[in-house]
Amino acid sequence: MVNILQLKNQLRKTIASKLTSKEIHEAIRDHHARRKPRPCGMTIHTGIGCSLRCTYCYIEDMGFNWIVKPYPLTGLQLVYALLYNPYFVPGEYGTLIAIGSVTEPFLGVTREKTFEYIEAIATYLKNPIQFSTKMYLTRRDAYRLKQLDPGISPLITIITIKYKDKLEPLAPPPEKRFETIKNLRSTGLKPILFLRPIIPGIIEEEYVEILEKARDSGAVGVVVGSLRVTNRILDRLRKAGLDIGEIIRRLPRKPRGREQVPISTRDLKEEIIRYARKIGLIAFPEACMANIYTHGRICWKMIYHNIVVPGLEPPQIRMDELKKMAEENNVVLRKIIREKYFLKMLLEGDHISKALFSEYVKCRFGYCVRILGSNR
Repeated sequence: MVNILQLKNQLRKTIASKLTSKEIHEAIRDHHARRKPRPCGMTIHTGIGCSLRCTYCYIEDMGFNWIVKPYPLTGLQLVYALLYNPYFVPGEYGTLIAIGSVTEPFLGVTREKTFEYIEAIATYLKNPIQFSTKMYLTRRDAYRLKQLDPGISPLITIITIKYKDKLEPLAPPPEKRFETIKNLRSTGLKPILFLRPIIPGIIEEEYVEILEKARDSGAVGVVVGSLRVTNRILDRLRKAGLDIGEIIRRLPRKPRGREQVPISTRDLKEEIIRYARKIGLIAFPEACMANIYTHGRICWKMIYHNIVVPGLEPPQIRMDELKKMAEENNVVLRKIIREKYFLKMLLEGDHISKALFSEYVKCRFGYCVRILGSNR
């Protein structure tokens, strides 16, 4: 049985012995020590802000700007912050790590911090790591990544070729990103095309070429994701001279303030996934699936979406074992319901213990987990 709190305490003591009191205090005060994991995993910030200024980017509406600074924590401090985080599960079957949400992790000012964080996580925590990037990575970069985490999940963002200058004016050209895919694959890594966001009115005429070039460059799969817009993003797209009629048509409602509203793209997503599979790419509806796949695992939602990895299936789960695991982690498991790829659990215990236990069950057994309720 795994006592998650005991494991975290042991690891935290190990890391604390390598830090000063001031460094520990800084780590505890950091947002990485408090934030809950997102569906894609725990987002790790190797920088603050981004200088690429992509037209569809949402970080400005989140309070960040276009001036990028390396994140202030050291790699060891980041590890300590994660171990202090009450919702984080360390280990090979722990919380997924996602790098690249509010900055570009391989900009000149962030790349060494990114390598430092990847090395620290891989060395002390072993959690599955994924990153997304638009930057050019050399073969040397690829080899360095492979040495740090042989299963690392590289997502290479390419959403347009024709409209690159309007949508991503300061990012490296798509040709360099296809070359990045080649470099990553040459080391034995499994690069994946990150086709997110798909932009209605643009992607329809481009996805075939993008998918085929990615496959020919060595991509093993594609993650397809939707566009979210704010009023500011809509204004930027208009000013760039793009026809946003199809985006407006698919917009469920006008954004309020800085609110991000997802565009309805289910039909486009399904069309792209069908073609990706037709040409031999593994199509992942969600980024977390790609992280699980490159680390040699599979989850029940992947199976539901017909993503089959020969010889792999998620660990089987037994009610008696799960009850014992719950007790070890200060939770009482009253009821469990399996439904498709969901595991619904009726739990008793404090809020944090229930959240931590559900995160462990999700990561260890490959289910999407929902907590049904509690008497306390």
